[in-house]
Amino acid sequence: MSETTIDLENIDWEKDSWVVAEIYPQHFDPDKYNWQKDSRYVAECCPQYFDPERYNWEEQSWAVAKYCPQYFDPERYNWEEQSWAVAQYCPQYFDPDKYNWEKDSRAVAEYCPEHFDPDKYNWAKDSYAVAWYCPQYFDPDKYNWEEQSMYVAKYCPQHFAPDKFNWERNSYSVAACCPQHFDPDKYNWEKDSWMVAEYCPEHFDPDRYNWERQSFAVAKYCPQYFDPDRYNWTEDSMYVAKYCPEHFDPDKYNWRKYSWAVAEYCPEHFDPDKYNWEDHSRYVAECCPEHFDPDKYNWKGYSWAVAEYCPQYLDPKRYNWIEQESTIKTHCPNYAQSKKNQELELE
Repeated sequence: MSETTIDLENIDWEKDSWVVAEIYPQHFDPDKYNWQKDSRYVAECCPQYFDPERYNWEEQSWAVAKYCPQYFDPERYNWEEQSWAVAQYCPQYFDPDKYNWEKDSRAVAEYCPEHFDPDKYNWAKDSYAVAWYCPQYFDPDKYNWEEQSMYVAKYCPQHFAPDKFNWERNSYSVAACCPQHFDPDKYNWEKDSWMVAEYCPEHFDPDRYNWERQSFAVAKYCPQYFDPDRYNWTEDSMYVAKYCPEHFDPDKYNWRKYSWAVAEYCPEHFDPDKYNWEDHSRYVAECCPEHFDPDKYNWKGYSWAVAEYCPQYLDPKRYNWIEQESTIKTHCPNYAQSKKNQELELE
């Protein structure tokens, strides 16, 4: 829509008032304008036409606070629903008695902490914002430790209170953000052991660590504490192969599930008699063809991988021509042509 094509004489003011305010303010008509629906566009795009008597304060007060605070009217403003915009955009008009502390306390902490009132602030819902944005007003007795402890650990560990902190729910944040406050007797080892391994291995306790569910993190982040007798080889063998192959134990390793990881990450520990050739043959062809065994290889399922990754071991008599002929044609056309010639001779 352009000024040369718009029919201003027949414009649908009910539907398209915003177009006039945003694009053609020179044609603004306050008597035709849809103030109920599009007041915000006047505040944003053509505040020179602002009319406090016609403006939709109920639904669009926020736009006055954001775009034209010079027309702010504390008696008309919708403090109940849109207090946040005053805190964010025009804190000079902040009124602590009109402000909706119940709903919008967070905005005070974030945008205008100079108006912070600890007695009016909604600590139950928005404690986190105090820890995040204005820790100078932190009150350990009012803070919602039950639900928002982690924000203290992350943003204002100087206010950490070990006896108030919710260790059951937020232990991980202590390990990750303020390990100086780590307490092994309060820490939730059952749920958050892995965070100790990753972020503060200096606090690692092998007797408290949850080896059953979180062994992987020891192998990945602190293999110096690896314990082969406690490690969950059934579920987490692949992390040993990938991150600490120096602790590899062929008798404990879960070959059925994670043979592929040996082929990919530590082929030096490859054992052809333990390897799961049925399910993981393709990884031998792709990652460690030096261990290729044509008698053990699963030709039916993974012939294509031989053709693609190690054609030097391709056996046309074992190759699965019926299901995987397209791969051999792409990667080993000589074999494919030879096969075709044999078929023609038989005919």
